[in-house]
Amino acid sequence: MSIEIHPRDRRDLLKICAFEESAYDSLALTSLTAYCVFWLREWQITPTLENLAVAALRMFPTKFAMVGWSEFPDITRISRSVLQMRPKYRNLATSVSAKGVFLNQRGIQEATSLVNKFGSPRFEGESSPARTGGSSARAELGRSIRRRSVFPDDLVAQIHKSHLSHLYKEGKLDTSEAIDLIGLLGVYDHTPSEEKRRKLKDLVDAARELGDDKTMEFLATVKERFHKYLNR
Repeated sequence: MSIEIHPRDRRDLLKICAFEESAYDSLALTSLTAYCVFWLREWQITPTLENLAVAALRMFPTKFAMVGWSEFPDITRISRSVLQMRPKYRNLATSVSAKGVFLNQRGIQEATSLVNKFGSPRFEGESSPARTGGSSARAELGRSIRRRSVFPDDLVAQIHKSHLSHLYKEGKLDTSEAIDLIGLLGVYDHTPSEEKRRKLKDLVDAARELGDDKTMEFLATVKERFHKYLNR
């Protein structure tokens, strides 16, 4: 029976097992960093430079260890990698100080390619290695990719482009229908209610992260109006 271990807090990052050097030695630092950002977001651990440095060291030690002190991460190297991921260079991510690093769509695609190659990271005590991209890893990726580290600005922009947002601004929200909510969330009518609520929460979280009170107020109003539909 396999045991799957998922980190509950950042201290658990110290339990990540390293990948084989031959599997990642030829890969760019920015690609490996994107993979680390991807999983930190999945585990709901803020990808600050410090957390990224620890995760990268544990997964890819020969790339991210401090020279002469292999047990410690090279924070300068991870900082340079994050800098190279910015739109001006590799265009994989945008970093926002204490809020960590956010992958853009291109960054998500880069990370996804490595998820398919490596699968998910393995932790000490986990009985099944999960080293190669198999059906379970791809299924996990498919379930979570839409809530991944997309930059919050992109999600908020999506909100304001929606027909539901236009109705709200015109004071006509009471004329809105379920199809308008579906358009906002990017789902289908037959999508499970739990998934619809999760999509709405993703939008709320993005607005909250940006401190956008007006958008949060709009989403709260939408949630109230479509309460029965979202919980049927």
